[in-house]
Amino acid sequence: MKIDFTGRGVDITRDVKEHTEQKLDRLTKHLGDIQDISVVLSTEKYRHKAEIKFLSNKHTFHGHEETADMLASIDRVVEKLEKQARRFKQKKIKTKRKTGESIRINVISDDSSESDLKVIRTDHVVVKPMSLEEAVEELKKHENDFFLFQNAEHDGVSVVYRRRDGHFGYIEPVF
Repeated sequence: MKIDFTGRGVDITRDVKEHTEQKLDRLTKHLGDIQDISVVLSTEKYRHKAEIKFLSNKHTFHGHEETADMLASIDRVVEKLEKQARRFKQKKIKTKRKTGESIRINVISDDSSESDLKVIRTDHVVVKPMSLEEAVEELKKHENDFFLFQNAEHDGVSVVYRRRDGHFGYIEPVF
């Protein structure tokens, strides 16, 4: 990683450069590809300022700190940048996890090898012949999201379900 040092009113010694490089190496455990590191060190009377800016994962990280000691300023600004990097990494992990399916059903097969699906609960339902209107009324009585019934009109099994907009949907299989 290439680091550009700039000194404003201060001479940058080898010790300061090595200390800064050593501290910035800690950032690589949080961020993989760090590019364009710019370190600006300045002194005004008794105030020592350190400002570090770099680009990683298409995101710019920036921090500055001011103390009475230059090495302490560098340490504190690197701590701030580590905190920013941890937050960025956690945010990135959270967004990746939210993109997948929200519900997973696990099923265990007969040969005792587990796959991703598992049956949580099994209900036995008596399918009664009724009209569509009667099925909707039954669904309103219960808290379930769907209701399975035998359609009296064509003797086939049908499903009535509760939609997100508050209305009801109807599924009629075609064979």
